[in-house]
Amino acid sequence: MFGLPIVVFKAYLPKPVQAAAETSVGVMIALLALWLLVRWRRGLFHLHQDHGHAHAHGSRGRIRTRSPLQAFAIGLVHGMGGSAGVGVLLLASIHDRPVAVAALGLFAFCTAISMAALSTGWGLALATSPARNSLARFAPILGSASLAFGVWYALSALSLAPYYF
Repeated sequence: MFGLPIVVFKAYLPKPVQAAAETSVGVMIALLALWLLVRWRRGLFHLHQDHGHAHAHGSRGRIRTRSPLQAFAIGLVHGMGGSAGVGVLLLASIHDRPVAVAALGLFAFCTAISMAALSTGWGLALATSPARNSLARFAPILGSASLAFGVWYALSALSLAPYYF
């Protein structure tokens, strides 16, 4: 979606727009990490020894998941980070605009399929009893590492931290 203007108009995104897109990806990662840590701190992943499964302590006793709109918004922000790079690669190798637009569409479709498969795989893995039972122990580690990565990513997008990749 964000790569389309790059391909159609054969122009690169201005540096401030690229920086804003990359920064928003880092901020999103950091916010999701904070949300995981808050949920963990509230005892959402608490494990009762008497019946051996993790569950929420909410009014309905189940974990609230993201809505499809929330998941779409997270994916949209995540996708903004790579759009400029994909557009640059397409512009460098494809000189026919309709072919470039079709290639971008195919790339976006395949990316969506692979991300959906990866997310489903992680969800299924985390839903198994051993992973679910371990989540209370690993949530603070995962959350802290993701928070550090998100902050670093956002700062590096703003050229306030070194970028090694």
